[in-house]
Amino acid sequence: MKYTFEQKLKWVRDYMSGGSVPVPKGCPSSLKGWHRKVLTWIHVYEIFGEKGLIHGRDKKFSQGRKIEAVRRVLAGESISGVAYSLGMANCACVMNWLRAYREKGEDGLQSKPKGRKPKHAEEDDGAARGGEQGPEKGERAQNPRDSLLKKLEGLGGVGGASPRQRFEAVLQTKEESKNAKIGELLAVAKLAKSTYFYEKSKADPDAKNEGAAELIASAFEGSRGRYGVRRVWAQLRAEGVAVNHKKVQRLMKKMGLKGIVKTVNYNSYRGTVGKVAPDLIIEEYVRKDGQTHHRSDFSCGGPDEKWTTDVSQFSFPWGKCYLSPIKDMFTGEIVAYDLSLRADFSQTRRMLDSAFSRHPGLRGLIFHSDQGWQYQQRWYVGELRSRGIRQSMSRKGNCLDNCIMESFFGSMKREMFYGRESEYPDFQSFKKAVDSYILWYNSERLRYFKGQRKWMSPLACREACSVGHPYQVAL
Repeated sequence: MKYTFEQKLKWVRDYMSGGSVPVPKGCPSSLKGWHRKVLTWIHVYEIFGEKGLIHGRDKKFSQGRKIEAVRRVLAGESISGVAYSLGMANCACVMNWLRAYREKGEDGLQSKPKGRKPKHAEEDDGAARGGEQGPEKGERAQNPRDSLLKKLEGLGGVGGASPRQRFEAVLQTKEESKNAKIGELLAVAKLAKSTYFYEKSKADPDAKNEGAAELIASAFEGSRGRYGVRRVWAQLRAEGVAVNHKKVQRLMKKMGLKGIVKTVNYNSYRGTVGKVAPDLIIEEYVRKDGQTHHRSDFSCGGPDEKWTTDVSQFSFPWGKCYLSPIKDMFTGEIVAYDLSLRADFSQTRRMLDSAFSRHPGLRGLIFHSDQGWQYQQRWYVGELRSRGIRQSMSRKGNCLDNCIMESFFGSMKREMFYGRESEYPDFQSFKKAVDSYILWYNSERLRYFKGQRKWMSPLACREACSVGHPYQVAL
C-alpha cells in the first residue's frame, strides 16, 4: 500500500509530538509492522528532513548516481544502507536499479522519457527504419559483439572488470541476442569457458527472494540494528511470515545485516561467600571423579520466584550516571529501575519502592545481588525481611553468580550506548532513551523460552503465565 508525501509527513509529526498514529484503513501490516514503518520514516526524516519522505520514484536521480549506487551494492554495502544514504525510506528503487543493471548494464539505468512520443517523431522513426540507413543502424544495434564491448567499457574495460562482471556481461548479451555464439562472446570478454560455466553454476539463488529480503531488512531496521538472525526470524514468524531460518541467515549475510554480538571473557575465580546473606543461587554437585563442585542455579518455575539487581555506570563528557534495575530471572522483565546522577542509597530505596508498589505479594521470593555496600545496609536487609523475601548475595569477586544482571547491562550498552554517546548531550536526553529502551525491552524484544519452546517478549511471558502453568501455556 502506497502513502502520499503529505500523509507520511503528518504521521511523522504526530508521532514526534507525542500523539498516536493508528493503523490506517486498508493497511495490510500488523500493529507492530505499522509501528516499525512509522519509525523508519522518522529515522529518514531526522536525517534528510521532509525531502526524505518523498517516494524514491518521485525523486530525480541521474544515471551517474544510479550507477554509483549499484556499484556500492555490488561492492558489499547493504541495499538498505545505500537507500538510506540517498534519502529513501525503503530499498525498492535501489533493488530495481540493481535488476536493470544486471539485465541491460548501464543502459538500463537511463531515465526513460514519460508520455507518448510526438506524431512526427514516430513518423521519423518509421522512415529511419524503412530508409537506406535503417538496416545499417539495425544491424549495428543488434551486433552482440558491439553490445558486449559497450557493457565491458562501462565496467572499466576487459582488463578492469572482474571475471564475475565479465560473466554477467556475457550472460546479458546472450539473453539479448539468442543467435549469438557463446564462444565468440567469451573470446571478446577474454573469459575462459571453464570460468563461464563455473560462474553460471553458482548463479544468484536469491533473485526470487527480493520480497523476503525487504521484510528481513525492515525487521532488522525496526530493531535499530540490534537483532541477529534468530530474533529477525522470530520477528517474521510472529508477524505471520513463514520463512526458513537458513534463508534469513543467507539473506542477512548477503545484505550485510549483522546483529551486535558479545565477546565472552572467561574468569575462573570462585570467590568467597559473604557474611550478610548466604548465596542461595549456588548449589553443590558431585562429579564422576567424586569431587564436590559449585554451580549457579537460575532455574525458576514462574515469575516472581527469583529477582536480581545490580548497579552499572555510564560515562559521558558531561559526567557520569548510574542505572539500578531489578530483573526477574524467569521472564527476563525489568521489574523496576532508577537512573540517577549519584549512586547513593536513596537510589536503591526509590528502586525498591517502585518494585514493591507494582508487586506487593512477594513472600518467599529470592532477591539476589552482589556484595555491594547498598545491599548490606540495615534498612535494605530489614525491608526485605519484613516482606518475607529471602536475601541472597554472590560470592565476593565472582561476577558469574550475578551473570543474568550483567548480561542485561551488556545487551543494553551494546544496543543503545556504545558508539552512540554523542546522541545524548545531557542527562535528560539519556534518561529519555533509557526509558524508551526498557519499555521496548520488556514489551517487544523477543527472547526464547525453553519451557514453552516459544519466542516472546518478557511481558507476554508474564501474561501467559498468569493464565496457566508456565510450562503448559499455548500462545
